[in-house]
Amino acid sequence: MLAEDMLPLGLVDGPGFRSFLSALEPRCPRLSQRAVGLKLYDEVEKGVKPRLIRELKGCVAAGGGHAVVHVVLDLWAGREAEPVLAVQLHFLDRDWSLRRPTAAFRHISRKGVPAAAARELEAVLLSYGLFPHNVGYVIASDAKDAIAANQLFCDYRVMCSAHSGDPDDEERLAFLGDSLPADELSEVQLGTRVGCVARLLQRVIREALTSSRVVENLLSQVHNVVAFFRRSAYWNEVLGKECGLSLASPHSAASLRWNSLFVALRRMVQETVWGSVMTLLAQARIEAKDSSSSPPMVRAKREQVLDIISLLEPFEEAIQLLQDPGVTLSLVIPSLIGLDKTLETRSTNYTHFCKGLRSGLHACFQPLVLQRDLVLATVLDPRIKLQPFHDAKQEQDAKQEQGGAPTLAAPSEAQARALVESAMADLEPWSGAEASVKQEDSEASPESPVSGDIKRKKIFSFFQPPAKTMKLSELDVYLSEPLADGAGSTQAFWREAARFPRLQSLSRKLLAVPATSGGFERLFPLAACIVRARRSRLPPHTTERLLLYRESLKLGGANRATRGPRTHQSSPSDNSHQQ
Repeated sequence: MLAEDMLPLGLVDGPGFRSFLSALEPRCPRLSQRAVGLKLYDEVEKGVKPRLIRELKGCVAAGGGHAVVHVVLDLWAGREAEPVLAVQLHFLDRDWSLRRPTAAFRHISRKGVPAAAARELEAVLLSYGLFPHNVGYVIASDAKDAIAANQLFCDYRVMCSAHSGDPDDEERLAFLGDSLPADELSEVQLGTRVGCVARLLQRVIREALTSSRVVENLLSQVHNVVAFFRRSAYWNEVLGKECGLSLASPHSAASLRWNSLFVALRRMVQETVWGSVMTLLAQARIEAKDSSSSPPMVRAKREQVLDIISLLEPFEEAIQLLQDPGVTLSLVIPSLIGLDKTLETRSTNYTHFCKGLRSGLHACFQPLVLQRDLVLATVLDPRIKLQPFHDAKQEQDAKQEQGGAPTLAAPSEAQARALVESAMADLEPWSGAEASVKQEDSEASPESPVSGDIKRKKIFSFFQPPAKTMKLSELDVYLSEPLADGAGSTQAFWREAARFPRLQSLSRKLLAVPATSGGFERLFPLAACIVRARRSRLPPHTTERLLLYRESLKLGGANRATRGPRTHQSSPSDNSHQQ
């Protein structure tokens, strides 16, 4: 309960809690802050962290030790709040299961935030037995900026207004709205730094909206409508009676989704709903007592909103896919190419806005889709292989000559194959890496005068054409196999793919790299935890242990239930682990 709700350990000293325990189980021993602190220390420092260290050692050993663990670094900073660093590790364990544990939740100095974050990250990795050469990719971002960038799809201020009964809302809004001047985390020298693809997609949309004020104004109008119904429980209830739906669902999980505003927009533009919404807005405007309670003016037409939504839906789908848990680099290129092709074929009245979206995609992502590791990860996904790669340069040049928006183009099949072969050649020699396939011709050549009966005689074997032996490379054999089932696990495929040793080695390093720095569904609850931790004045080490313990309960509850009780010996330093 303490870990799930991020409550202070002092809760166990309260008379209400003690009365509850006595009613629940009279024989329950009396708890104290020190006893709970020691238990939390025991569970995390002697249980959760050692298990993770063992898993990391197994991963490093199985992957050869080089660039096999990847890091997501979220920085929470503000003018009033103490900067907080959250570190999440991504790796494949010995059984090829993708692991994404939170490794640390640390408070850092307000002075020199980039340098302090870099030092703390290095200290965290060393505490888990990871050295610089073990680290592959590092995705570092300001988590609060990531939440603010989602404003088009989910404005956290509007979302919180639907939960006015939550006592943490006011403090959460103040915390998320309090921004620190952005400093690049350039001092992080570990691994290979990459940007978050979801953030880049959101930037493409923002820039396109800036160049198309008409579209921006229409979206602002309908967003204000959604905000009005989420703030007003009365009119939202009236809307539910009129149309049978709600634009604000404060008690459902859907209201906490990162794209909740976009979902509400789709509900509002239904043909049977749009007219009712406009009628209710007019009625609410008449009954409004002052300007603060008056609903917004809406001049947008339903057809206009539908047109804009049709252009933004592919972005929503791509962002939502890439932010799903467990999605790695292998889906980045297919998602971007598919997004661009969808916009290319989409019919719209807002051609300038559509062209701006496609031009932004090309400017932001054309260099990215040519990156070696992204191409390798795509080919190594058995569900995709070479599908996104084809020769489209001539078509792209023709469209640019006609004045159209530039097309996002991936490398050709030949270039993709060459990149994979080059990466395989860089690995140490493997025994049995080449597969020999002999094909014996069962028919005589057209010039052979030998009949079928004579061909069976060994003494006439010189009349038969020589056996054709063809050596297929490891890559050729892999590409010749049918595509894996789309519902199957990429990691499960490579776990059983010992016949492709070099490709398997590459897969272990690349198919654990996350596509984005983290989804809104993960970042926003983490913000709530930070707010509660600040309000309760929990010590930094207690906050981290509560978070790690909560995650271990969610991910390994079954394993923990099978463990027997452990005993520990307290030391004088244990007194520092209580609140």
